[in-house]
Amino acid sequence: MPQMRKNPLTGKWVILAPERAHRPESHLPHYHPHVEHHIECHFCYGNEQITPPEVLVYGRQEALPNSPGWELRVISNKFPAVDMEKHFSVSCNNSMEVYSYAEGKSEVIIETPHHSKNMAHYSLKQLELVLNSYKERYIAISNEKHIKSVLIFKNQGKSAGASISHSHSQIIGLPILPPLLEQELLLSKNHYKEKNTCIYCDMIALELKEKSRIVFENDKFISFMPYAAKAPFETWILPKFHSDSFEKLTDSQIKNLAEIWKVVLYKLHEGLDNAPYNYFIHTSPAYENTENYYHWHVEIIPRTTTPAGFELGTGIFINISTPEENAKILREIEIK
Repeated sequence: MPQMRKNPLTGKWVILAPERAHRPESHLPHYHPHVEHHIECHFCYGNEQITPPEVLVYGRQEALPNSPGWELRVISNKFPAVDMEKHFSVSCNNSMEVYSYAEGKSEVIIETPHHSKNMAHYSLKQLELVLNSYKERYIAISNEKHIKSVLIFKNQGKSAGASISHSHSQIIGLPILPPLLEQELLLSKNHYKEKNTCIYCDMIALELKEKSRIVFENDKFISFMPYAAKAPFETWILPKFHSDSFEKLTDSQIKNLAEIWKVVLYKLHEGLDNAPYNYFIHTSPAYENTENYYHWHVEIIPRTTTPAGFELGTGIFINISTPEENAKILREIEIK
């Protein structure tokens, strides 16, 4: 049974989900461009009945549910860290042991039927499907009772936490605000109270002025390496227009986002020799009005280094390179 426990020293929640230790480790051939299908992969064509039933599908025309013929599927996570079987209700044995059932919603986006396709090589059409599925499932999960925040994320590569090599991403709804999002909201609100501007809009204005950390931009979106990047080649994607919620994207904006998404991931793939990475989308909490002061964004963290004792003991990350140098490297990579 998944459980959440509260650290009495930090006030932060952790999730205990021992069932996830039983997840299948399936790192079958992944990057060979000719491996379109693998019979042993749960996410490939023909194995639809092995996975939980799909909650969203794109591409299948007039065929039975949970059958081949799809371009993208979304399923419930078979080994969830959280579930909706019980409600989040804080209890305590004493002042040091505060806990609750780990309520939440956990889903997997199987982004492509192609077993070995890397997201850096998706077509723009496929990326649009992925982003549309993110938006559609974000809206559905955020409307679930008790859900306060929704995180969309991707673990690319075994050392980045992926247990199955077939390209996929995940979406999890929680009954709490994660500490990182809570901190961003607080700092954004304080900045707005002090300056009456969005801190992310101010950040974008600075990057457009200095230009040294920009990786790529188009009419609607910008990608840059943050001034205080915590890891080599950490890269963000933000809308140039002010928007607090990913779910508010229009169809035309999704097309623009797909373009910059493809360019950035391709440059990282080529520049870092297909290094593992994680990305996540930070967006406004469900049912909370952050329109004036918050700005949704994507953070991509390549796994080129490993946090060690200093980072774990202090929470201060050591970056062995500068974002200005790294951004220049990626800018110079041509898109083919």
